[in-house]
Amino acid sequence: MPMRISAGFSTRSFLASAAAAVVAIAAVAAPRPVWADGLLPHRAVYDISLKRAEAGASMVSVKGRLVVEISGGECEGYVVNSRFVTRVIDREGGQRTTDLRSSTFETLDPADFTFLNQTYVEDQLVSRVKGKAEAKADGVMVDITEPKETSISLGRAVFPSMHTRLILQAAKAGDRVLEAPVFDGGDSADEIYDTTTLIGPQMTGLPNASSMEKEALKVLAGAENADTWHLVISFFSTNGITGESVPDYQLTFTMLDNGVSYDVTFDHGTFALSGKLRELELRTPPDC
Repeated sequence: MPMRISAGFSTRSFLASAAAAVVAIAAVAAPRPVWADGLLPHRAVYDISLKRAEAGASMVSVKGRLVVEISGGECEGYVVNSRFVTRVIDREGGQRTTDLRSSTFETLDPADFTFLNQTYVEDQLVSRVKGKAEAKADGVMVDITEPKETSISLGRAVFPSMHTRLILQAAKAGDRVLEAPVFDGGDSADEIYDTTTLIGPQMTGLPNASSMEKEALKVLAGAENADTWHLVISFFSTNGITGESVPDYQLTFTMLDNGVSYDVTFDHGTFALSGKLRELELRTPPDC
């Protein structure tokens, strides 16, 4: 599920990709779990730390936590609430705490997407963007109500939940590449991102999971036998230079066949953040 963070740096999640679709479990108690085609309703907590910082990056330390809660389903719509809090220390010793709070609701048919993104810096609200988008055959129409009322017409795109579903469908079909334009309501909610997802071979056994992540994943019956893929999603700004081959942002993670993800890297070019799954709680899927 793709998602982004402003006020100093931007981040997209998995499974909004940030990243965040949710579909009911078909069977959790089976020896080898089988889920409907989509994401499992759940609440996931990730520990965030600085993985890499090049000379051009201003920070020397980043600590934080990402909490993503996914509920709902295909019949009633998908709700994704997230909170991403980071404490950044720069090269001069200065510190800053950034707190991004995001709430979205998406339906597949019709393809509608409502969003509220709030950014706090040192507990002070610095940005609030609220609106609704509707995907039609000729493009996406965005109606923004905050910070000021405006309407924007954009090109054709899918929303985050549908994007995640498409990635899962492609992975299960054995595809290795998926390209799709995505609108996620981030920043000023006025741009579509072209995305390219590289899909690794199907695996089992929770590859690349740390001991902490394996412990968190124990709440999933038969998780070690679940199909798993290593994914790399690159995001390209459609407002950039035509033909630009360097992504604005890259998200790397390992995803189970129910959409639960771990071993995440948020790569911003000059620096990268690591996200390790600490806690996982299952949510009741809708009865539909």
